Amino acid sequence: MKKILYLMIGVLVAVACQKEPSTLDPDNEYLVYTAPAKGMDFQKFKLFYLPDSLLVIGQGSQPYYSESVNAQALIQEFADNMIHYGYLSTTNRAEADLGVQLTYIVHTERFVQYYEHPYWWIDYPGYWNPNFWGDWYGYYYPGPMTYTYSTNALLADMVDLTANPGNGKALNVVWAAYMGGPAGPSLYYDVRRMKESIDQAFKQSTYLDVRQPQTIN
Repeated sequence: MKKILYLMIGVLVAVACQKEPSTLDPDNEYLVYTAPAKGMDFQKFKLFYLPDSLLVIGQGSQPYYSESVNAQALIQEFADNMIHYGYLSTTNRAEADLGVQLTYIVHTERFVQYYEHPYWWIDYPGYWNPNFWGDWYGYYYPGPMTYTYSTNALLADMVDLTANPGNGKALNVVWAAYMGGPAGPSLYYDVRRMKESIDQAFKQSTYLDVRQPQTIN
């Protein structure tokens, strides 16, 4: 598991060096981005191993593994898609062809704005004049305004367990997916969106389908 965790962190660093696509979506759904390894033939993979816990980053001082109801819902959704597309699940990591790492990341930005002058709309024509309230010079919000903006994402990484990279070498990532964007009003709502995003990630990755051998025209 540590190898997969280190690899996942490496993927995050690599992705961070690329230009990020916009997470804004007119349908208020998550952005879904998927990428296979170049020239990868998924027909050679049959068995996959998916841990029964979800790595969580950003909800505490240290990453941790969650086996909560919400975590299990996301894990099950991913497993169901793998099985639907022709793979077989195994609880024996040693015999698996593919290893899957799922990671949930939440990030909250906190902004503080100090106002030294009245809001812009106070001087707007027709807006209440401070004299309306009596002999006052003006008015404004007396202090800082603080607000937060949260995003969350689900990362999925498939690694090739059939290769033998050697001691101290990284496993090969054969497929990676990012599903995320602005957080919704509740975790229940976000889990529903993430389950739909998992479905979309497989739908747009037709090369993952191993139910029938693919032909080259």
